[in-house]
Amino acid sequence: MAETHSTTPQLAPGLQLIAAAVARGGEPAVRLQQLCGAVSAKAVEDCMFYRDARLVSLNEVGGEPRRFGVGAAEFHHRAATRARLWPRSMTTLSTHDTKRGEDVRARIGVLSQVPWLWAKFIGHAQAIAPAPDAVTGQFLWQNVFGVWPVSGEVSAALRGRLHTYAEKAIREAAWHTSWHNPNRAFEDDVHGWLDLVLDGPLASELTGLVAHLNSHAESDALAAKLLALTVPGVPDVYQGSELWDDSLVDPDNRRPVDYGTRRVALKALQHPKIRVLAAALRLRRTHPESFLGGAYHPVFAAGPAADHVVAFRRGDDILVAVTRWTVRLQQTGWDHTVLPLPDGSWTDALTGFTASGHTPAVELFADLPVVLLVRDNA
Repeated sequence: MAETHSTTPQLAPGLQLIAAAVARGGEPAVRLQQLCGAVSAKAVEDCMFYRDARLVSLNEVGGEPRRFGVGAAEFHHRAATRARLWPRSMTTLSTHDTKRGEDVRARIGVLSQVPWLWAKFIGHAQAIAPAPDAVTGQFLWQNVFGVWPVSGEVSAALRGRLHTYAEKAIREAAWHTSWHNPNRAFEDDVHGWLDLVLDGPLASELTGLVAHLNSHAESDALAAKLLALTVPGVPDVYQGSELWDDSLVDPDNRRPVDYGTRRVALKALQHPKIRVLAAALRLRRTHPESFLGGAYHPVFAAGPAADHVVAFRRGDDILVAVTRWTVRLQQTGWDHTVLPLPDGSWTDALTGFTASGHTPAVELFADLPVVLLVRDNA
């Protein structure tokens, strides 16, 4: 209330009335609590999140877009606190209600590593195919980038999904059109612009950009998945997210799931995401004490590329390490960076790689950008 008062002092009389009612407790306070969640959801998640186009992967249910990220130290502190106070709370990356699927969010997040490339692309795109509204265009472009096929082949199904998403996004934003008062002229302009994007010369340029950055997006997606499965908490895996998933907001993220394809992938274990998922869940089943009762201990890499590694132990016998900021890492390489492993011999549950002592990062991450180490004989 103090923050609201400082930004909008004209609301002072109403805020004072609410503050007094809350202070007294009773039914007024309870009714306010019942109202706040719904109002916040409609105002923030279902409106503001569709207006803010800075980096749309931040605009997620339960997120705070004003916080661009956290450092490794804060991440470790929060994880350790969670292990101590809330070891059985849920961890998830996708649900029926998230604004984008986890892999779409990861790909859009890569743009924060290459802002100059994105600025150049958007500037060129605006010159060739200007959006009906600049902010709307910036918002939709990021989502199109997030789901764009690496092959560049836009199917009729994807075209329809993008048009459905665009219409929902501009109505939720409620700047130029809304659910209650649709502006057909503006909506037609947006749909026409989207068709120009999908069919015009910018499509091939977008395909090139996606091809250039997709490996980094997949690396970040694998890292996020392994973290969600191994940090303190109980992981929830949303239907369909076992493989790469290009879902947007509902109803897109509630499409039927091809479980047959996933059963085949689970048996083969060649797809990196389902391999990470299966290995982590099996390890949680065989080592429940490490995950539900085990402590959280940060592990720090050493060397010139140490800041590209986030690692920690769960209990005494599980060690997780993931890479980050891979665009820069691709340019600099690991050099002599090492990860000091605790005493004993450790085996990666994902690849079978065995290591001990100060292990070079270039060897540790030779096959995948993540490792899930188990102490031998544990």
